Amino acid sequence: MWTASAGLRPYLLFMTFCTAAIGVFEAFLFSMLGQVVDWLGKTEPADLWTSQRGNLALLAAILVASPLVVALQALLKHQAMAGNFPMLLRWKFHRLMLSQSYSFYQDEFAGRVATKVMQTALAARDVWMIVADILVFVAIYIATLILIVGSFDLWVMVPFFGWLIIYAIAVKYFVPRLAKVAQQQADARSLMTGRVTDAYTNIATVKLFSHTKREAG
Repeated sequence: MWTASAGLRPYLLFMTFCTAAIGVFEAFLFSMLGQVVDWLGKTEPADLWTSQRGNLALLAAILVASPLVVALQALLKHQAMAGNFPMLLRWKFHRLMLSQSYSFYQDEFAGRVATKVMQTALAARDVWMIVADILVFVAIYIATLILIVGSFDLWVMVPFFGWLIIYAIAVKYFVPRLAKVAQQQADARSLMTGRVTDAYTNIATVKLFSHTKREAG
């Protein structure tokens, strides 16, 4: 997977940084909103800016910066990564497949090889997108939230750690099984595509030596 990211690593790193910043912003925003409610309960509205000028300026900066970071992260995700990543990998895989021997292609469906090239590129792209987008966001968001909540009372952190343990157990149980099923489905799709593609490619031979009622067999 690391080799597959060659050429796009700066974009992946920058996207990961933006995702982490979004997670920190969202977790910190909830904390700041709670503090604003506390300030309003203890301070007259007319004196709020005077007594909490620095904190309010920080909150305003977060509110302004957060949409900009979200827009930048979305730009990197959809413009730099979503389309370019799989196409770059497909050309790399295509060059590798061209270096295979003649006997290799004698024992393989051309359609299956093409499908594997297309599917593997998308799968590699999806793995990196999940790591750089979803996994980083959840990890940073939960970690920041735990630190903020723990600053009030350490016992409040217990449910979060309990949820993390249950989540880790669920991931350990389900992910290997889902990976196995996904591999079987990918192999079945590539085999079907290979047979259909080769049938259409060699349709003259199919029509010459078979009959309409037997062609599907």
